[in-house]
Amino acid sequence: MSLKARLALTLTIAFVAILVIGAVLTFFQARDTIATELQAARSVATNRVAQMVAELPASRDVRGKLAGFVRTFNGDRRVKVILIDSVGVIRDESVMAKESGLLPEWFVKLLAPDPSTVVMPLTAASAPITSVAVIVDPRNELADAWLDLLIVLGLLVLFLLIAFGAVWVVADRALKPLDAIHASFSRIGDGDYSAKVAPEGPPEMRELAGGLNAMTERLAAISDRNRRLSDRLLHLEDEERAELARDLHDDVGPLLFAIDVDASSIRRAAADGSPRKEIIAERAGAIAAAAHEARRELKRILGNLRPGATSGLGLKGAIEEMVADLQPRHPDVEFDLTLADGEFGATIETLVHRAVREAVTNALRHGDPSRIAVEVAEHPGRLNFTIIDDGGGFTRPRGDGGFGLVGMGERIEAAGGTMIVEETKTPRGVRVSGAVPLGGRSLAEPPRREDRLGLDETAAANAMAAAKDGR
Repeated sequence: MSLKARLALTLTIAFVAILVIGAVLTFFQARDTIATELQAARSVATNRVAQMVAELPASRDVRGKLAGFVRTFNGDRRVKVILIDSVGVIRDESVMAKESGLLPEWFVKLLAPDPSTVVMPLTAASAPITSVAVIVDPRNELADAWLDLLIVLGLLVLFLLIAFGAVWVVADRALKPLDAIHASFSRIGDGDYSAKVAPEGPPEMRELAGGLNAMTERLAAISDRNRRLSDRLLHLEDEERAELARDLHDDVGPLLFAIDVDASSIRRAAADGSPRKEIIAERAGAIAAAAHEARRELKRILGNLRPGATSGLGLKGAIEEMVADLQPRHPDVEFDLTLADGEFGATIETLVHRAVREAVTNALRHGDPSRIAVEVAEHPGRLNFTIIDDGGGFTRPRGDGGFGLVGMGERIEAAGGTMIVEETKTPRGVRVSGAVPLGGRSLAEPPRREDRLGLDETAAANAMAAAKDGR
């Protein structure tokens, strides 16, 4: 049942109850009024008869006086006077006024009091008339009460109809904006976030329309942001695949080629029948070294691909293992680690570990650092990380390629955190700093010395891209 139908039903029940209560109250009031009026009419009539009887002895024309007395009651609405002789014959009677309108019998039976007749004796001077009968007839009084009841109930019905119509019109106009709001919600449910509602109607409806419009704007912004993020992630996936292919080609490919060359040398030495065992031993050692290096490269690549990079080690252990793996290949670089020890959840630890790994790898690959400092610190509600190198900063124009740090920044942002890449002046290098929330809450304030940790989107993207390819 619709809201307007419920309102109409409620008003109808209320109005019917008012009519019933009004009818009952009118009934009791009419009954008391009729009884009072008839009692008063009887008292007045009997008093007049008593006065007339007292005046009869002094009257010269007794019969004329009696007849004139009866005529004074002609047209009376409540009382009828009858002259009766000694044998009970009616000698004269007054004529009552006719009833006004149609009086239903059920109403008469419901309200009419018991019949009331008063017989008053006359003196001997009035012979042969011996008594006067005073009859109180309630029908005219009932007719008046019936007419009053009809008028009262008619006015009450008219008032209730006007009130019902006014309430219905006001409710219809007040609830009319709900149709547009319902249509807008349906469009939003279908994914159309451009649905807007014109603020109209009462203040409550205008506030509701304003809230709906604000919600659609926010949903549209979130949808657009998710769409852009999805496009970027797809692009990042392609870039990561390309990077994996480059790693396999640049790092593992030459090692496999060296193995192939050394194996060919061994095969030729064996085919010649030459007893140069030192050549075979040398080539075999080269093959073993190349295979060992290939395994290390594959281990590094698989570590980058592993979903839970910190599984079993914790964030501190995973970063220390990563640095221990990098140190032999970069003996001239000093790694300064300041790492918080604790458990922060697999998702947070993996996210921070990958950000640190990407920043360190980026510094080693595109810069010439002598020192890389890594700091991970826990603060109330967030986990901060900072990677600073002295590799020369952004030494080339910032290009469009390289999305490693850009992708990490977007992943951290998607998790409710913040990340910034900026160039340092002394020593000249790059600083990557960020924070991720602990407990699933977004960071309202970026944790930096200047109380901010974010650039505008374009500047951040350019800085991150430059950190990868523009150094």
